[in-house]
Amino acid sequence: MDITWVELEAFKEGLKLAERLKIDRLIVESDSAMLVNAVKKRRTNISILGQCVRKECDAFSNFESVQVNCINRNSNYTADFLCNLAIRNKNDLYFDMEYPSDIHNIIIQDVING
Repeated sequence: MDITWVELEAFKEGLKLAERLKIDRLIVESDSAMLVNAVKKRRTNISILGQCVRKECDAFSNFESVQVNCINRNSNYTADFLCNLAIRNKNDLYFDMEYPSDIHNIIIQDVING
């Protein structure tokens, strides 16, 4: 599967989670410039990807505000670490602002790189 479609799937799952958690103001960050551009240009993008993105973005109406930002890949180490941890443990990882202390330094490093 092309990485852009994987990014879209993660975007879709993130939107579902945000809806279940009843998030009002959503900020989505991705290091996939292609996905972020597809979201920002969803009204004019007639490609298959563009149409799929547009369909997923219908969920934006469930939030008070939505912001989609492209971030530097160097600022994405925490997300990568947590994804690999969830895969290794074969489960979802969810925690609110009280994240496990063993990932604190990884989060601080991402903030510094951001």
